[in-house]
Amino acid sequence: MKKITFLVGALALSGTILAQRPIDSNPFSLEGGLSLNNLTNTFTAPMIKFRYFATDNFAARLGFQHNYSQDVYNIYGLGSNFYPNVDSLGTQTLRSATTWISLGGSYHFSQMERLSPYIALDVLVGFGSQHEDWKDYSPNSGAPGDGDFVQGSNAEVVTKNNGFGLGLAAGFDYYFAENVFIGAELGLSLRSTVDKGGEMNLSGTTIQINPQGNSITFGNSATAAIRMGWRF
Repeated sequence: MKKITFLVGALALSGTILAQRPIDSNPFSLEGGLSLNNLTNTFTAPMIKFRYFATDNFAARLGFQHNYSQDVYNIYGLGSNFYPNVDSLGTQTLRSATTWISLGGSYHFSQMERLSPYIALDVLVGFGSQHEDWKDYSPNSGAPGDGDFVQGSNAEVVTKNNGFGLGLAAGFDYYFAENVFIGAELGLSLRSTVDKGGEMNLSGTTIQINPQGNSITFGNSATAAIRMGWRF
């Protein structure tokens, strides 16, 4: 019984030693994570983050996140009985793509063997585009899907935007195995997005779309991220 107890204790101790926070010889880390959108209470696209530990306490970090969505709305024409006619179908397709790149640094406080708490500051640069395609469709308003079936009414609308921001975050790494960690991060960001306008091609005629202004968000863009990474 004593031998078994000793063996279990030795294994636990060896696991703790193997899982300790790496230093010096492992200056790079690569991680992925999911961010919680606090406006819709849903997880957004995974983000990828690369870090370089210049010292035990300071790391430079580079992040990348890309979001893409597509929605298709079917618009039916009315038959002679004023019911939707499946043979008269128009569609409105909306596609949106946004990319954010972050560059910053993190400061890691006094460490325990497996736990590494930190604070971080990032500069954010973003760009995105929106595509809208009409096929036998004519809109009534700017609301998605609000329109009528119109034979031959086809269009392609493309607009773009740029963004800039600052992010402040706090988080931790927990090394549960050698060079492998999980963690969490909470943050606030200030973001400014500027609409750059675009153009519409309506049945062969090109129409310029003027920029619609800009928007600034703070606080509402708080993020909560669940992370898992590898240090090498």
